[in-house]
Amino acid sequence: MKLWKKIFICTLIVFEVFFVPSSIYLINSSFKSNLKEEISSAISEQRRFTALIQSNMVFFKLRDGDNVAYNLNKEELRLFINTYLSNFKNENVYVEVTDENGDSIFNNLSESLPKKRPELYLNSNKLQYIVRDVNDKIYLFIASNLKLQNSNYKFCYIKDVSRIYANRTYLFGILLKLNIIIVVSLIVVMIVLSKFIVKPINSMIKSTQKIAEGNFSERVYVPKDYEIGLLAENFNYMAGIIEDKIEELRRSADDKQRFIDDLTHEIRTPLTSIIGYADFLRTAKYDKKTLFSSLTYIYDEGRRLQKLSSKLMQLTILRKEEFSMKEQSVENLVLRVKRAMKYKLEEKDILLKVSYDKITYSMELELITILITNLIDNAIKASKSGDEVWLKIYKHEGKLLFEVIDKGVGIPKGDVEKVMEPFYMVDKARERANNGAGIGLALCKKIVDIHKGEIYIISKLKEGTNVKVII
Repeated sequence: MKLWKKIFICTLIVFEVFFVPSSIYLINSSFKSNLKEEISSAISEQRRFTALIQSNMVFFKLRDGDNVAYNLNKEELRLFINTYLSNFKNENVYVEVTDENGDSIFNNLSESLPKKRPELYLNSNKLQYIVRDVNDKIYLFIASNLKLQNSNYKFCYIKDVSRIYANRTYLFGILLKLNIIIVVSLIVVMIVLSKFIVKPINSMIKSTQKIAEGNFSERVYVPKDYEIGLLAENFNYMAGIIEDKIEELRRSADDKQRFIDDLTHEIRTPLTSIIGYADFLRTAKYDKKTLFSSLTYIYDEGRRLQKLSSKLMQLTILRKEEFSMKEQSVENLVLRVKRAMKYKLEEKDILLKVSYDKITYSMELELITILITNLIDNAIKASKSGDEVWLKIYKHEGKLLFEVIDKGVGIPKGDVEKVMEPFYMVDKARERANNGAGIGLALCKKIVDIHKGEIYIISKLKEGTNVKVII
């Protein structure tokens, strides 16, 4: 079931649950109040009527004297009651008088009364009343004992209260009609209102469908001044994150594919050369110089493949392993770097100048050693014989900084941002001459990421390069 239908049905149920019972309660309360007032008024009239009859009897007795016996006969009583009723001027009031034997003396009610009359079973001066249906009308019967001279009568005051019940029935009819009108109006209003309320949700549903189809740039535009607007804002935020993640995955997939393509190319080139020279030495005639030259090329290409496999192994390990940081001495780190780079520096006649703060810092010593030796190795490759390379290690604002500076060939401006991509080489001929694989800076970047640090390269062509690492 759709949301707008649920809202409509729930609203309709709530309305019916509260409106109908409350309306019925008000109508019944009004009915009971009117009936109670009518009963009170009728009791007062009944008492006044009986009091008037008794007072007239006293008047007759005084008129004729105490020694004169006045006998009230049935005809006189009927005449007296008719006179009173004619002065009362109320068509809805009737009177019934019966004697001690239950015989009717006076009754101006044309309706036939039931045989059972519980209201006439009176005890002494007790007054009783009852409401009953007589044919198509409803009457209030109020009965009491009436003593005239030496005779006892039962005086019943009867009043037509059909209008009160009719009014209640009329109000119930109005309630039914009003309820139908309100329900119909409510149906129209709630359908329009519910659809208006769920319109932003429908918009979000369409957006989710588009996103599911691959359109990650889809957004929902809803006013932010109520809850659905906030929901739409959070949805857009979530969609933005998903779009960024998808783009990141796409870039990662592209990087991996480029990595595989470059790796294939890097492996194929030396292998082709090795196979070609090996086949030449296997089948052709050659002198010692050609033999030495071919073997040297095979050796260099083999060394390059060995170095490539070593770097790839390091990258693979960095991707999988979890490393723990420990407090390490910077002085010990410098000694390890010097020891590792000694032969390469001497081989190319490069002087390494080092300045460092004698401190300890939390790091993974082996990884930081690989990081610095790779940076120095790149600086050596970029420098010429007799140049100097600077290594600076110091603490600044609570962070550890490494700087490797050379005055070598430098990096073109357009290549600075690309040099940390795997297999990217600014000068492929120079890299191959140095058995380079174009993967050293990618390795450095991964080590920096593991240490939650940053790496910056500042370089000018033919002026040198400064690589700064902050961890």
